[in-house]
Amino acid sequence: MAFALSTSLPYLIAYLFSAASVVGILVATLWWSKTTGTKLALNRFLLLAKEETKRLFSKDPVFLMHLSIALGVGLTILIALLDPFWSYFPLLRIVLLIVSLPLIAGLLAAFVWRIQRFVQSKEAQKLLDTNRSFDRSSAYLQGVLILAILLTTTELIISWFSILAVADLVLNIFRNSLVVLYYAEPSLNLIQYFDRPLSMVRVPFKLSDVMEGKVDASSIMVGVSKMSEFPEYEKLSYDSCVEIGACESACPATAAGRPLSPRILVRKASLMGKQKPRDPDPFETIREDELWSCVTCGACVESCPVAVKHLDIIYDLRRNLVSTGKLDKDKSTLLQNLVQNQNPYGFNSSSRGDWAKDQGIDTISSNPNAEYLYWVGCVASFDQRAQNIAKSLAKIMKHAKLSFAILGREEMCNGDPARRLGEEGRYQELAYQNIERLNGYKVRKIITSCPHCFNTIKNEYPAFGGNYEVIYHTQLISDMFKNGKLRISENKLNEISVTLHDACYASRYNSIFDEPRSILSATRKDIREMPRRKEKTFCCGAGGSNYWYKVPQQKTITSIRTEEALKTGAGTLATECPFCLSMFEDSMRVNTGSKMLVKDVAEIVSEELQVATY
Repeated sequence: MAFALSTSLPYLIAYLFSAASVVGILVATLWWSKTTGTKLALNRFLLLAKEETKRLFSKDPVFLMHLSIALGVGLTILIALLDPFWSYFPLLRIVLLIVSLPLIAGLLAAFVWRIQRFVQSKEAQKLLDTNRSFDRSSAYLQGVLILAILLTTTELIISWFSILAVADLVLNIFRNSLVVLYYAEPSLNLIQYFDRPLSMVRVPFKLSDVMEGKVDASSIMVGVSKMSEFPEYEKLSYDSCVEIGACESACPATAAGRPLSPRILVRKASLMGKQKPRDPDPFETIREDELWSCVTCGACVESCPVAVKHLDIIYDLRRNLVSTGKLDKDKSTLLQNLVQNQNPYGFNSSSRGDWAKDQGIDTISSNPNAEYLYWVGCVASFDQRAQNIAKSLAKIMKHAKLSFAILGREEMCNGDPARRLGEEGRYQELAYQNIERLNGYKVRKIITSCPHCFNTIKNEYPAFGGNYEVIYHTQLISDMFKNGKLRISENKLNEISVTLHDACYASRYNSIFDEPRSILSATRKDIREMPRRKEKTFCCGAGGSNYWYKVPQQKTITSIRTEEALKTGAGTLATECPFCLSMFEDSMRVNTGSKMLVKDVAEIVSEELQVATY
């Protein structure tokens, strides 16, 4: 840049205002930090940077586009601040300009995607019959994001031309002003809650405290009936939504034409929360069928670039519906079955272990010294088709000479269907009863073949005194192959091609990705992947207790995923969850032209294993 230009009055004014706008971003972030009671710490920034770096290798296009936006904003700020000093750092300027090229490409892709999302958001709003006020607010916020992308892209392009330095700084001022007004709060939410795990569910009370008289039951608030009753972190969460729409794009309920868009739901909450001093009932605009449409798969949370926690909000609203008795017959029957028979089917618990009677399997009461307890779960205990998962896994464990036992008739539902439905009290009753029984038998190691059981016992029971080493069946079987306890001769690998459906509560909730794939690699020659896999998996439609009731929809979530599986041309659809197995088998029966088999990974291994000699 010429010296005369760098010292001209217009340039000096533009530079000072640009620098002031950067200070404005820092002040706004600190202000929101103080207002929301959250703390900014260097270690949070470092942890976030580490996490974002890991996600670079996921090749997720939505993440890469929004990373381009974030890095583009940061790079334009750096270029603007250093602009008067380029004569001292000419090489640095060249490096930064080269770095800007992939960011420009990413920003242009983000712009195209934003336009697509804008059009699709209108379709979702039409389906949910949102009012004009919401539509205007949505269009405005999406327009701001599109403008911010265009400004950042233009800044990076014209930063190549020194003669346009003043224009570059002016654009920088406008874009930074948008960051101050609209994106400081979401950035704070991201820094604060990016690593809050999906498996963490807020505990509004502890039943043990009530039973011991530590807490008055009448003082317990379950769910929310007023906007002020949302916990502060949930308020920050819904206020951080800037209509990016990644959640809506990933949501299986939205894809199936159910009356739910996670984007619309949290924005409704945010708009109501701003109605000061009025404290509205969230159900003035949030519909009950929106909440029941959620399958709690976590795709919305996983895909959100600013770490909005949609599920926490949905759980608290569902809790209100349950506490006020707003349940249809199917949901009421589910809860009644859990009360009377300790399983969602309503079957007599005495028949829970019948599947194992001719399998030579010990109960924990007859073999209290067993190293492992196999927690079978309700579906594999009572559903005749899913019972083969339990039988197959038991066969594998016996072949590997593993010391294990089951609870049999003493096993009860882990409580997941009640908690996901919103009945926290019944969930905790089951949790405490199960923990008492497990601790009574001094159980330390638990094997599960249901990801919902796995997630509940591993991640939720510790809050109530149940601390165990919980092993998922794909983890166990994968380790057996690695350790040589199971093997299949390479020349005897099955020729039938296979594709894997990642179960949401195994993959997205607990990051179990590689284990089922290593198992399939040890049993099949031809493994074919679906486009949506691992943490980007698409739900089978059974989660969130949806297995036990019906919601209005244009097509089933299961049919969408079935079509994805069929497009791979694989002969077998491998599952790792009894709910998934049941959902896909039903879907395949409806799809009469399909010859694809549906099998759990344990069934595949059981059919083809050879026992290692050791």
